Amino acid sequence: MNKFRATYLGAFILGWLLCLGSHVAWGYYPPLQATGSYSTNKITYTVYNPQKQLGYTGSLGFPPTITVVDMKQHNGVIAWVLRHDDGTYSLQCITFDPWLDTFKRDGWGPFTSVSQLKVTDGVVAHIASLPTGNTVIGYTTYDPDKGTWISGQTERTNVYSFQHFLVKEGVVAWVAEEGGGTLVQHAIRDPRASSWNVDGALFVSGGGVDYFAITNATVYWDRASISWFMGYKAVENPTGSYYGGWDAFKITKPFAYFVAQPNIGKKPLWVWFTDMSIAGANWSWDFGDSTSPSSDRSPYHTFASTGSFQVTQGISGPSTYSQTVTVLTTYILEGGKSVPAMLHLLLLSD
Repeated sequence: MNKFRATYLGAFILGWLLCLGSHVAWGYYPPLQATGSYSTNKITYTVYNPQKQLGYTGSLGFPPTITVVDMKQHNGVIAWVLRHDDGTYSLQCITFDPWLDTFKRDGWGPFTSVSQLKVTDGVVAHIASLPTGNTVIGYTTYDPDKGTWISGQTERTNVYSFQHFLVKEGVVAWVAEEGGGTLVQHAIRDPRASSWNVDGALFVSGGGVDYFAITNATVYWDRASISWFMGYKAVENPTGSYYGGWDAFKITKPFAYFVAQPNIGKKPLWVWFTDMSIAGANWSWDFGDSTSPSSDRSPYHTFASTGSFQVTQGISGPSTYSQTVTVLTTYILEGGKSVPAMLHLLLLSD
């Protein structure tokens, strides 16, 4: 359950309630674009891996008691709804992790119904009813750094009549009636965090909103002739730690971030770069090895010589983020995933 703190503002709207919560899911853009299809009792998905020059096709078959009733996909992330013969529903999703060289799947349920399923910009989100009668808004995204899906949910006891349910640019946002009032909420996962950051507003009178949109990871809405907006602010401290949260009447601050896999290994070293930035519209990559830069969102790159290379991602905003990729003459561990720091120095030679 989310925790809420109430702050009443504005005489004519009667109240403003800021609701804070942390639940276990951010948007990501996978380097490889998996696609899927489905039939009554089967899911099929496929992707091409240019590093291995292989196409991968997988499938999931279900017994006659389980029927696939819906599928959504976008930019390499696939999700579907299953109906069970006992009248319940469940959800599953999948993407391809090129570093692990396999499809990674997750799932949730049981639900008594699933009213909405959306897959956009690396995020899978849904609205469903629980056996308890409560309504749950669920959201998840894949974390390539951890090799797993990071999921979370917001559970409400008296929500009804969803006016809006948007998923865009790593943000999940919704408007619904709740207990005679209007609930506006939004969630994002900072790529450095282990959970989603959830915030929003509850207007004590109903009536919904007149306008609702997500632009550059900022949530905008109009109500009672007033334009409201909330943006996420991710700030890094000089110590390397960070703090972040939603700010009323502030736009989302662009924040560059990516995951490099692997970041150390034997030459020639093929590296996958997964974009995890917030509020970026354009991307530029300097690989630090005098090769041509890239404007792809999640590129892959081969380092042909040994050395330590500072890879820098720049996004519109502007914001930059850098990581070091170390290329060695030889491995210590099979796969080159990790080598003790002193051995790095001993082995780093041309």
